[in-house]
Amino acid sequence: MKLVVATQDDQIVNVEVDPGTEVENLKAILQAETDIPTDDQVLMASGKIIQSGTLSGNGVGDNDVVMLMRKPPGAGAGAGAAVSGASNPTAVDPSDGSAVNPVEYIRYLKGDPAQLAQIARVLPELHSAVMSENQAEFQKILRALHQSKLKEEERKKAEIDLLNADPFDMEAQAKIQAMIDQSNVNENYEQAMENTPEAFGSVIMLYVDMEVNGHPLKAFVDSGAQMTIMSLGCAQRLGLERLIDSRWQGVAKGVGTQKIIGRVHQAPIKVGNKHLACAITVLEKEQDMDFLLGLDMLKRHQCCIDLEKNELRIGSAEVALPFLGEADLPASARPQNFEEQPATPAPAADSGAGAAPAAAAGGDDAKIAKLMELGFAKEQCEQALGAAGGNEEHAAAILFGG
Repeated sequence: MKLVVATQDDQIVNVEVDPGTEVENLKAILQAETDIPTDDQVLMASGKIIQSGTLSGNGVGDNDVVMLMRKPPGAGAGAGAAVSGASNPTAVDPSDGSAVNPVEYIRYLKGDPAQLAQIARVLPELHSAVMSENQAEFQKILRALHQSKLKEEERKKAEIDLLNADPFDMEAQAKIQAMIDQSNVNENYEQAMENTPEAFGSVIMLYVDMEVNGHPLKAFVDSGAQMTIMSLGCAQRLGLERLIDSRWQGVAKGVGTQKIIGRVHQAPIKVGNKHLACAITVLEKEQDMDFLLGLDMLKRHQCCIDLEKNELRIGSAEVALPFLGEADLPASARPQNFEEQPATPAPAADSGAGAAPAAAAGGDDAKIAKLMELGFAKEQCEQALGAAGGNEEHAAAILFGG
């Protein structure tokens, strides 16, 4: 009988074997064709793992499509799986997609507000299982997502076969190339989630405590800003409005433009127990931050941003100011998390126009149409696009990743 074997990197291998061929012998043949060691191979047919024994005994028939997947590094049975789960809280069993260590996986998700908010938008039932720490329901949902992913891979394989039927059809070849490119993007995303999950977390900005004209405030340290600035409202609160020199009017350009209404040539600031003089440019409109310490003052006072020690060292005053933790930041500088800005999950009983997320209302119809071409429902595409902030590639990664 003939078998069509498809690998995760879209490689197609045609194999002709007897129905009574042992699974281990088929793996040996595939090792020669794909360079994937037999111990790293996971074979699936009709959504089921092909176990040991004969192919016919596992329900594999003539012209069946067999998926060949590679086990993730460190994943295995017994002690190997335990080690993988201990080193990586998000490790999953490649055979069914369940978590190797569901307790650690749930704890990891609960410790990442940004990812938890995304899960709440896209998969409210998984979010509910995480928040209630229901391990049985959590594992059930992960297995269902794994099965959906396998079915999607089989569907894509069938679509590629259909497109390959006419190799001279330029439109079909363009679609194949687009699918391969998206597959590479998804693989890169999954590798990043596996190896550097911290890269998907939020990064807080650098703030320090200081005093300006006798008033305490939290100063935003920005080495990318040319000038030290504050808003007119902040200058009024600090009692510096009378010192603004309007001859220094102009326009500040950066991300957008702001009108400069003047400059305070010498404002008293206090860092630690030392007093310094600071020139401050005053902008007309209110800013998210009251006071921005720019490159002019950082260079003038020989400042060093030390991220290893998490402090701002001011060389001219021989003072080190620790950067503020997330809890001490101004409200406008704190990362948006689930508790402060709760997501509104899609109601289970309402899938009509009233449940459409904001992504659809934002003129993203073209992006949604492209995502639907990948085989997903419109509502799923809208939710994924909203969770990805309008980024089409990130939305596709969310859809393919379940």
